[in-house]
Amino acid sequence: MAGTFHPFGQFTPAFVDALAERLRGKSVLEVFAGNGTLAAELTRRGVDVVATTLFSGHDGHERGLRFPVVERDARAAVREFGRERDVLLMSWPTTTEAAAAAALEWGDERPIVFIGEVTRPELGLAGLGGCASDFFFEIAELQDEIAGYRGRGALDRAVVYRTNPESVARWRAGERAVAALRPGGAQAPGPA
Repeated sequence: MAGTFHPFGQFTPAFVDALAERLRGKSVLEVFAGNGTLAAELTRRGVDVVATTLFSGHDGHERGLRFPVVERDARAAVREFGRERDVLLMSWPTTTEAAAAAALEWGDERPIVFIGEVTRPELGLAGLGGCASDFFFEIAELQDEIAGYRGRGALDRAVVYRTNPESVARWRAGERAVAALRPGGAQAPGPA
């Protein structure tokens, strides 16, 4: 694995071994897969992975794919492939609502493995991560840390989340209240 390209994640052999051990026997849907580096390494270690991405300019795909990657946005990927998958894997998702939309679609019954910068409000401005959106971190509940990941800084982590049903319910109630105030009760564009 030495010398393989991934623009963000620190995918050392020891970390990928630990992640593969955790995922073995489960079927994985990877969103934001980029050039498929992580999917290729996990598959090589016996993990069943479907990899998807939008092929955006920062994900390394222009240097060639390392794994068959399906072009889908994260939410569409969960809708299309999610029913048959046990784990949702996000590696360095973009700082948009795409990760939150995928998490809402995924639901709260199954885990989300998240690799990248996490937002940590207790650190103030220094705790603003560069992955996903604040909304994702509002609806995601930390379950576990994945051993062996050596991130590039205090916010770069490999963790397991589940969507928090109470947080999602509060958000949905707020969205309904705001929609009721709009002319004609129009629904706001957003992740759900």
